[in-house]
Amino acid sequence: MEIKREFEDFAAKKIAHAISDLLGHISDENLIRLTHLAEKLTEDQEVLSAIRGVRTRLSDPKHPTRRLFHRVLDYLSPRNRKIIFETFFYRACFLGNKKRDIFEKEYGFRPPFVMILSPTYHCNLRCKGCYTLGYGTKPELPYEIVDMVLKECDEMGINFVTVLGGEPLVYPHLFRMIEEHPEIFFQVYTNGTLMTKEYARRFSELGNTLVVISIEGYEEETDRWRGKGVYKKIMNAFEYLNEARVLVGSSATVTSENVYTVSSEEFVDHMMNCGSFLQNYYLYIPVNGKADFSLMVTPEQRDHLRRQVMYFRATKPMFFLDFWNDGPHVEGCIAGGRRYFHLNAKGDIEPCVYTHVALDNIRNTTLKEALNSPLFQAIRKRQPHNSNHLRPCMIIDNPHVMREIIAEVKPYFTHPGAEEIYTIRSKELDSYAERFGKFADRVWETEYMMQQ
Repeated sequence: MEIKREFEDFAAKKIAHAISDLLGHISDENLIRLTHLAEKLTEDQEVLSAIRGVRTRLSDPKHPTRRLFHRVLDYLSPRNRKIIFETFFYRACFLGNKKRDIFEKEYGFRPPFVMILSPTYHCNLRCKGCYTLGYGTKPELPYEIVDMVLKECDEMGINFVTVLGGEPLVYPHLFRMIEEHPEIFFQVYTNGTLMTKEYARRFSELGNTLVVISIEGYEEETDRWRGKGVYKKIMNAFEYLNEARVLVGSSATVTSENVYTVSSEEFVDHMMNCGSFLQNYYLYIPVNGKADFSLMVTPEQRDHLRRQVMYFRATKPMFFLDFWNDGPHVEGCIAGGRRYFHLNAKGDIEPCVYTHVALDNIRNTTLKEALNSPLFQAIRKRQPHNSNHLRPCMIIDNPHVMREIIAEVKPYFTHPGAEEIYTIRSKELDSYAERFGKFADRVWETEYMMQQ
């Protein structure tokens, strides 16, 4: 068995080397060859299906996927093309998958693909509606803990880490963390206001990073949410990152006030012109202890976003993530370690960035133990929380599920006020879930069930 594994590892390295060589010779034909080679790296049916789906889209000269690949490969330096392939595709998707297979056989549960890490809650902004407002700005993890956690991630096969905050550029060990863990692909979310040419150069030198800039629309919408003058600083950040050829994305918190702006074709084109290769959409979720239900998108607005993203995916050379509306693609909720989890700046191990409860703190346990805790098990055994995957969330779509879990497991809330939507304001959340549920069920029946 050991000899077989060594042979498979050797073969995989040879295939990865062949793919790396092809990345230096960009052509439509080579893009197709890359997908055939990539198939040889895995036996996982989900990954194979994804690769074949990409090949189908690449084979269609009219599909924007081909243009997206060319955009990325033409933009990146030859060195960073190889680094991103090595970290994201080879280590996170393929080698990491093998490690997760081995771990699952030994421990009975599968590690997730992604860890969300908030190493600090220090921030130079106090954005309206930020989901971290309840934590305050003091919590920060010492580098020794971050380093220990990232080493455990690599052992478990978690080689994709998203870095949030606070503001990651305030964290004094950010670049050390990325440099000392070249086996991990980092996705760093930033408000962009502290970006400099020197920081952009450092990201470029390291190579194993995607920098995602948070932006809520044009100048009016962004400055209303984040503060006067922020939008212009964000434009500078894009410029610095583009000059350094750093892989860049953009992300919007979607509210009832900006949904039509950030989901417009004009805004998406503007983001592409700013150099963004992916656009992420995250709904405003009232979890910070100061819930403002008026900021939540209406059912009609949420559906409008879904339809716009479907249109963009068919027409724009850009990658799109619509966190809630993408439920049908991942069969519902991905929290609780099913696909991801959150380590916050206090050390609490939370099921989700928006689920501010925990049973464990990293100072007293390991990731392996926390991922199989009663809290995470209770969430996973209930997934999916709804047969309609347009209603995936245990917070805003199925709040009764989250209350059941809290009553059963009795976790602690990770900041003051985190309990309000499950207690004194639970009826408002139930009302939202009911309104959206009726709307989404009609969409699910007419658009999704009829396709099966």
